[in-house]
Amino acid sequence: MSAPKLGLPMHGLDNLTVILDYNKIQLDNFVAKILDLEPVLAKWQAFGWTAIEIDGHDFDQIGKALDQAEATVGPVIVVAHTVKGKGVSFMENDPEWHGKAPKPAEAIQAIREILGVGDAAWEGYLAKTPGTRVLVDELSALAKT
Repeated sequence: MSAPKLGLPMHGLDNLTVILDYNKIQLDNFVAKILDLEPVLAKWQAFGWTAIEIDGHDFDQIGKALDQAEATVGPVIVVAHTVKGKGVSFMENDPEWHGKAPKPAEAIQAIREILGVGDAAWEGYLAKTPGTRVLVDELSALAKT
């Protein structure tokens, strides 16, 4: 978050919406341990932005925030509080995964956890979802190389 961005309202921009994916993690650690950005909302508001705070995992809140932003005159910041790696046990809220790609086996495990499909139902699920089957087969082939 830089001062030039914060100061955009002074240039008369009245149709600008910024969405901040605020997962509170930088590349290799938590933001608060490196350079705390709080209070985020107050900083944007101090420069003339309308600030909207939402749960970034809630599609209804996202839609309502965008509708509100569209109806607002002046620049809007939507601070979407998110959890990096949400829904994946070994990735969730772990700075290690901020800039790291999973290995093929880890990617398959992540897909299963996000979908909530257990061992007993996995093959049946793949049979009903050919796109997922193709992806998992490609990842499995990569894991063997």
